[in-house]
Amino acid sequence: MKARKVFKCMLIVLSIILLIAIIQYIPALFLQTPDMQIKEGKYVCVYFQKGDEKGAQEVFDLLELTSKDIRQKLGFTSSAYKTKMYIYKSQSTFQMRKFGLVTLIFAPKWYIGDNKDEIALMVSPYAKVEVHDHDGILSAAPHEMIHTINYLINPRLSYWIDNGVAGYLSNQVPQSERISRKRVPAFQDIQTENEIKFGTIGGYDYSYSYIEYLDKTYGWDKVVEIVKGGSYQDAFSKSEKEIYDGWVKYLK
Repeated sequence: MKARKVFKCMLIVLSIILLIAIIQYIPALFLQTPDMQIKEGKYVCVYFQKGDEKGAQEVFDLLELTSKDIRQKLGFTSSAYKTKMYIYKSQSTFQMRKFGLVTLIFAPKWYIGDNKDEIALMVSPYAKVEVHDHDGILSAAPHEMIHTINYLINPRLSYWIDNGVAGYLSNQVPQSERISRKRVPAFQDIQTENEIKFGTIGGYDYSYSYIEYLDKTYGWDKVVEIVKGGSYQDAFSKSEKEIYDGWVKYLK
């Protein structure tokens, strides 16, 4: 009898935990809010909430303007594919679409855009965000679009290269003082796949400079080779650690 009561209590607890997990993840299952409208172009489909027509139009125009050149630089030739971009009027609504309600607890203030495989998400350029202004948010649109293209080219691309290429091709040039405030990430640090750690080590700024170094030193075709899954040895005739050491010298 006692064993049955224990089992019943355990079952109730597990059921509650499962229910909480389901509830917290529900927002991430539905990227499209009930009030969303669609704007479709040659290269992108932009989903936006009612009342955000101006912000959506700005994102749409920027992506349509930059998509062709970005695709060509990455060697992405699928004319049938259109990037899906979901835009949210508030930062909290956007954040919940990535990992669910729990995102509201740990998401950093600078978190305004992301991708879920081949789908991009971001906040509206007119959203009230503590650490970004209108232009900063708008400049993130091509960055997030590039993530989706990188994913289609190579789903296993490292977080470091993925973000470096996205920042470099979207011209998100880091400010020198931002870089100088943080130490150069160690070789093991640039292997991280953790979004929060990546941001903490200055990953967005430093990965930009890493891709800049590769482009200026070895040529853009070699960068694309790495994006497509090629090895460092084949692309550069050097190991990844040797390339890292060369980049550190380049920074000095």
